[in-house]
Amino acid sequence: MNLIEAIKAVPDHRHPRGIRHPLWLILTIILLGGCTGYWGYKPLVEFTKNHREPLLKLFDLPADTRFPSDSTFRNIIQSLDFEILAVLFNIWSKQELPITIGELMAIDGKSIKSTRVGGNDSYQNFVSIVSVYSHQQGWVVRHQALENKYQSEIEVVEALVKELWNMKVIITMDALHCQKKTIQSIIDGNNDYIVTIKKNQLTLFKTAQQLVSSVSVSDEHLEYESLHGRTTTRLTQVYEVLPQSLPDWAGAKNIIVVTRSGTRWSGKKSHRQLIEFQEEHYYLSSLDWSASQFSDAIRGHWLIENRLHWVKDVTLNEDNCIHRGGNAPANWAMVRQFLVSLARMSGSYTLPQALRLMANQIDKLSELLFGFSSSEKPVKLVT
Repeated sequence: MNLIEAIKAVPDHRHPRGIRHPLWLILTIILLGGCTGYWGYKPLVEFTKNHREPLLKLFDLPADTRFPSDSTFRNIIQSLDFEILAVLFNIWSKQELPITIGELMAIDGKSIKSTRVGGNDSYQNFVSIVSVYSHQQGWVVRHQALENKYQSEIEVVEALVKELWNMKVIITMDALHCQKKTIQSIIDGNNDYIVTIKKNQLTLFKTAQQLVSSVSVSDEHLEYESLHGRTTTRLTQVYEVLPQSLPDWAGAKNIIVVTRSGTRWSGKKSHRQLIEFQEEHYYLSSLDWSASQFSDAIRGHWLIENRLHWVKDVTLNEDNCIHRGGNAPANWAMVRQFLVSLARMSGSYTLPQALRLMANQIDKLSELLFGFSSSEKPVKLVT
């Protein structure tokens, strides 16, 4: 099933009375319009006016077709279950975003602040998106949405790990997901892992410290960096783990210790000053890699923050989304997931550059999303 077929299969949640436009057409316009630079309800109407002829040809629509109004787009985005767009993204990514053997996959969650309700008390609820992000390609290959009140990020990550079974990839995770069940599932699925160790797993953390102090370093790698006035020295050391040392942690072969030291800026811009720092971090892995390889992979994990979460917040303004009401913030966040992966497919290094290239490129985007463009023979869609 391709994306357009999956969109056609989405059940219409609206009351039959008064329906003027099929749901598949509305969702398709939202995806195409959003990914070509038309963010918002009135901009989507503008999109249908600017690209009327290509849209008619693309979807084999009658010449007298009337496209939805801004209020229709608003009602759909506010009322549509955000899980639907999440599933549609996974259907599309499975077909269009290949996963190669040995690829590094970072898994991490990001809350959508504009979905938060309930203030700061125990009844607070918000939507988060947990993404599986390719270090090498820069795109999201799988994701899953959750509501904080009803599901935990740990459970969602366990489900996403099973989605990657038998793909022979390396999964990188932060300390929240240093869980025996998650680690066991990664190994059962013929994959490998690099996971941060912190005091949330106190017994493991203390055992790791004891092992490091009692055995010799098997390999180490030292690197220096000077950037934006900061200096950083990173020492990565690898310590072999014997099977009997950590019997409860499936596949554990090495403990990695990364010591970072140097100078960095502290304080607000008007009163910034350079301060010295030194910090030590522990990692557990099922891999037999060199210290240099571990160093690159550990630093690569944070690309999910720098090239996905940060750009969605800063470049695409996700946390301060002005489109409120119902499920609108969560659904617009799902459209952004499509947008970021499409931008990476374009080969652009930065997201702003990709957005400029993709602006109004309806043929190119429809080919990437649906597998056909308006310049080709249109695909007949039964309404």
